[in-house]
Amino acid sequence: MKKHILFILPYLNQGGTEKQALSLIKGLSDHYKISLLAPDGKGAPQFRALPILQSEYTKWEINFFKGFPELIAKIKEIKKEQVIDLMHVHGAHELMLAVNLALRKVPILFTVHGYHGASAKFSYQMSCWFSNWFADRVICVCEAEYNLLRELGLNEKKLHLIYNGVKEPILNADKSLELTKKFHLDPYNQIILGTAARLEEAKGLTYLLQAFAKLKGENLRLVIAGNGELESSLKQEAQDLGISDRVIFTGYLNDLPNLMQLFDIFVLPSLQEACSLACAEAMSQGKPVVGTCVGGIEEQVSDLQTGFIVMPRDPDSLAAKLGELIADQNLRDRFAKNGYSRYRELFSNEIMLEKTAQLYDLTIAAKPNPM
Repeated sequence: MKKHILFILPYLNQGGTEKQALSLIKGLSDHYKISLLAPDGKGAPQFRALPILQSEYTKWEINFFKGFPELIAKIKEIKKEQVIDLMHVHGAHELMLAVNLALRKVPILFTVHGYHGASAKFSYQMSCWFSNWFADRVICVCEAEYNLLRELGLNEKKLHLIYNGVKEPILNADKSLELTKKFHLDPYNQIILGTAARLEEAKGLTYLLQAFAKLKGENLRLVIAGNGELESSLKQEAQDLGISDRVIFTGYLNDLPNLMQLFDIFVLPSLQEACSLACAEAMSQGKPVVGTCVGGIEEQVSDLQTGFIVMPRDPDSLAAKLGELIADQNLRDRFAKNGYSRYRELFSNEIMLEKTAQLYDLTIAAKPNPM
């Protein structure tokens, strides 16, 4: 009988945590029986379409006093279907308390997935405390995060580095053509800079707009894919900078790979970042990348080999490096080729799945008799 892995998520939105959980479930379902326990959310339809046992609990931010006992009860219900061999908690360290109370002898694997905002360091510290108390093993998605958690006191024996991985996309030229028409793009006569991110402060998009405003050329376009709380203010900023006619805000797209196919350069101006899925996706398509020296971006982008690394909050440097790539097709081609090789070496979906499965087996073997 296949070992039973229960995935527990704090939300089902449309972010990186959900994308990686979805990739793991799809990629590992042949090897394990996988069940899912998560609240409802905008990203739920992708999960609900999967042929796995699924259950919901109330999101703790909405009603903690309802959601906490509900989570414990749902775990016990799922266990009645089949003994649970491992519980994989994603993103929210606080869930591990309820998970441990539900089934004390079942091992817990926790993936951090990165924290953003002013309270990020406190969240990492809380992850250390909860992990030291309840987690058997902890996955970090980049070395920068691994080192931070270790410095904050997380038991190093529990830490494991597994980079976020993405599938190499199957592209559709017709769909890309539809997107060129929808967003008035002309990849044959324009140089298209692009990014994909939540429209929030941590992604540094205001500095990207400021950098783009310094670049000259009517054939330049900047595509920003994503949605978020700063959408209105970023659009207003583009207008104030006089570049609104050359900046395209696409909103959230399910079909990001076929849009990314149109990019000549991928830009990641983040102020905080763990291991960017969008960056890995760009590398999987052989796109040169300009990113900031924060978190795991420096591990993804090899400076002067697959792209450029610049300081965050520095639109002048960002504009200079973008200008250098815009002016030099040969440099873009070299970075693109090297970036794809680096993707295959470190950030492919296959590597992530293999390392995760190995960790599952190792963790389960250490506690062979779950109750």
